[in-house]
Amino acid sequence: MFEKRWINFSLNSSLSILSALLLIILASPVIAQNEHEHGDKQTEQHKSEDAHKHDSASESSMHKEDDSHSTDQHQHDEQTHNLTESQSEQTSPANANEDEHGHGHEGEDENHVEIDDEMARQQGLATAKALAGEVSLTTKLYGRIVLSPDQVSQVRARFPGRITRVNVNFGDEVKKGQLLASVESNNSLQSYNLHAPISGTITAKEASTGEVATDQALFTITNTNSLWAELKVFPEQASEIKAGQKVQLLNGDRKFESSIKQLLPNNQAQPYRIARVPIESTEATLFPGLLVEAQVIIQQETVDIRIPNSAIQRYEGSQVAFLKADGKYQVKPLNLGISDGRYSEVLSGLRQGDEIVVENSYLIKADLEKEGAAHAH
Repeated sequence: MFEKRWINFSLNSSLSILSALLLIILASPVIAQNEHEHGDKQTEQHKSEDAHKHDSASESSMHKEDDSHSTDQHQHDEQTHNLTESQSEQTSPANANEDEHGHGHEGEDENHVEIDDEMARQQGLATAKALAGEVSLTTKLYGRIVLSPDQVSQVRARFPGRITRVNVNFGDEVKKGQLLASVESNNSLQSYNLHAPISGTITAKEASTGEVATDQALFTITNTNSLWAELKVFPEQASEIKAGQKVQLLNGDRKFESSIKQLLPNNQAQPYRIARVPIESTEATLFPGLLVEAQVIIQQETVDIRIPNSAIQRYEGSQVAFLKADGKYQVKPLNLGISDGRYSEVLSGLRQGDEIVVENSYLIKADLEKEGAAHAH
């Protein structure tokens, strides 16, 4: 009985074990698949969480970088602003000095023409530096050229008598001491000679061979190389004009330097005085009767910048000079001071050492006006 039950128990147990093993074998792929799917889900979840963390970190980092960039940019802007103000404060005195004495040459938008050195040479453009020098305040006088009264001589016979010989004619040039004529004295019946007291031209002749000489002027000799300018000084100018002042006489394009030697009253009862100025010139183009203009220097000053008047042109309603820099000729409007007819003081518009055109500057003016007309069309 016992053995039968044990056998039955054993069979039942064996069947149970086999069933369990079979179930385990059948269930393993499903469990593995579920575990695999569960693992994949966890992996994806972890990846999603990691990506979220990464995105959050990146976003945070970007915010930090933006904040840092904004802060750096703000600091940079503040530094730039402070630097600009500092530079402005440092450069303000220099700019003020440039405005006082002239225009700064860098960064200016000015009218200019470009001419290379060879073309400038062919056109006769000459340049010079604007430097300090003497400039004089002048006033104008007008008058005419006359012969010097000291250089006119009349020759008479010493004793009355007959003229036996005449050696010169009207218009002849004679030298001092040259024989002019011979006269036979009525009293002694002896001949004596007449000689030229000065060098000059025979401007009058009243002597002929055989005539009787009494007290008349037989010859008039004039030294035409000794000329004077007699200038009219009107009452409003009288206080400024003094003997010894330097004078520049102008007759057309000719200029002569001299000084006032005498101030005389007018012998014609006219309301002006006469300033007499000797002319030291042997030019044949000068002769009595010519009208002249005179620049009388009444004040002389040493100025910081002076330029020759040949450098000054009128352009667009202003007096200008042309500055040469890097092959360009730039227009520089000028504020001028006193002038002596040759040089003018520059109060503003140029600086010492600037190279400007001093000859044929009108050619540059013509080029600028031509360009302006072309742009207008």
